Amino acid sequence: MALCSSSTSRGGRPWRSLPGTLPRRRGRHRRLPDPDEPLRRALRAVVGAAHVLHDDARVGQYTTGYRHGSGRAAAVALPGSLVELWQCAVCCARHGAIIIVQAANTGLTGGSTPDGAYDRPVVVISTERLGGVHPIANGEEAICLAGSTLTELETAISRFGRAPHSVIGSSCIGASVVGGICNNSGGALVERGPAFTDEALFARIRSDGSLELINRLGIALDGEPESVLRAVEAGTFPEIPRRQKPVSHYEHHVRQVEEPSPARYNADPRGLRDASGSAGKVIVFAVRVPTFSLPNKELTFIVATDQGDALADLRRALLDPGVPLPKQCEYLHRDATSLALAYGNDVTVLLQLFGAGAMPKVLRLQRRLGTAIGKHATHRLAHLLSRVAPHPLPRRLRGLFASYEHVLLLTAVDEAIGPVRALLESHSPNLVVTELDPSEAAAAMRVRFAVAGAGVRCRDLLADGGDLAALDIALPRNRRDFRLELPPALAAQVKLRADYGHFLCHVFHCDFLLKPGVERCAFEADVKTLVEALGGQMPAEHNFGHLYKAPPHVVDFYRQLDPTNSLNPGIGGTSRMRNWA
Repeated sequence: MALCSSSTSRGGRPWRSLPGTLPRRRGRHRRLPDPDEPLRRALRAVVGAAHVLHDDARVGQYTTGYRHGSGRAAAVALPGSLVELWQCAVCCARHGAIIIVQAANTGLTGGSTPDGAYDRPVVVISTERLGGVHPIANGEEAICLAGSTLTELETAISRFGRAPHSVIGSSCIGASVVGGICNNSGGALVERGPAFTDEALFARIRSDGSLELINRLGIALDGEPESVLRAVEAGTFPEIPRRQKPVSHYEHHVRQVEEPSPARYNADPRGLRDASGSAGKVIVFAVRVPTFSLPNKELTFIVATDQGDALADLRRALLDPGVPLPKQCEYLHRDATSLALAYGNDVTVLLQLFGAGAMPKVLRLQRRLGTAIGKHATHRLAHLLSRVAPHPLPRRLRGLFASYEHVLLLTAVDEAIGPVRALLESHSPNLVVTELDPSEAAAAMRVRFAVAGAGVRCRDLLADGGDLAALDIALPRNRRDFRLELPPALAAQVKLRADYGHFLCHVFHCDFLLKPGVERCAFEADVKTLVEALGGQMPAEHNFGHLYKAPPHVVDFYRQLDPTNSLNPGIGGTSRMRNWA
């Protein structure tokens, strides 16, 4: 008997089969056509094959959030111009694809990455190649392109003696200008309030699926969308006169310390307009933002104490209308400082060596390395750097951070220095006040900005199954107890806690490293219920993302911007389906 026999297919080609087995059918192992390949081909025609990513090894850094969220994407497109961004969006709309526009991917609630399952293919469009800032009106304003970062804006306007609304990113280094506005981010500078503009150049998808470019920059720009976008990217505007600086009401608002509502929070209807608060429901090409005068002098104090009541009294005194507002007043609990020193020293080293301007590139490199060798291995390497690097704080400051439960980093500028110093001296019996030289102030602030990433690093290195609940809390302005006290049942679920934030605004970031087996979503829901019972709000400035359920008036705002639900669907716990089904 022959070991194998031959037969002939309908096409005349022989196949072989072993005795007792069925012949293989022609084409059984042939790969089925990828239904998303036509979409990718169209995107390649716009931005080039090198800038359309598809394989898992390369898309991971764009489809995984900084702290939360991950999902699948049919493609990641990296346009190199505003026109290419427009053409990518047109291409996706024609193919019925979901668009998630991503800036720096430094969001903390998963709002700029896919999350879960969708009813259509998803395309992440990254704006990382779309940086650019055009100062206008002698530097008193600036046009910031889709991918511009806070440090890029800071550099562009510094020659005019001006400063941006926010610096560095209070909870994530390398944040973008547009991302901050789309999420109403707050920042560390007291008198400026949440990031907001009602002057933007953006596109929306109409009910019929077509794209509409809307120019609200306050600059006359004629022509078809692509000619308008070329002009904005090149900075070829008509002459723009200086205009009166808009009045900010936030300084008065934050001083109302008897009010039972928070100073700022993401659901505040006053912050929802066009691009501002849009959370990815429009495609933003550029924003027009005011700038601020650089101070001639500034002085930073460390205020340390174990008495929470003493800090509550100081807050009310600093917010008295008769006292000039400090530039910033950042809070650090001792546990937050310890976390930053143990798990974030590499960030302080990189900031010191390269400055905040280099951090977006450093973070992208870290994400690519994590994709190549694994996220855990990348954290191990960075943690090794933390351990061998010098202590980030000057010796005389180490004891202050280690010995006292509560620390404020308080900076006053120009005419506010004298009154603030005098006020601190009058409260000195209950406070330890230390004036810092510029190098000490910079070192202390680097530790403050290293805290957020340290929580992520700690969770990933421990790898014991415990999750990280990174919460963003706005407390009422009239509340004296600034540290949220958890009831025993919730406190028993926490292994490690770090509190830090913007003290005068009463906005705090509370990172809870949970014990193994604790369900993060349930814990977060319980904390949110607790905060709202106190008159507070969540989220405060990190936006809803895929962690928080947006209230009805915010959902209505999203639906008005995006009637087909094609842009970042599912945000704020909303429908992921076409046409909001």
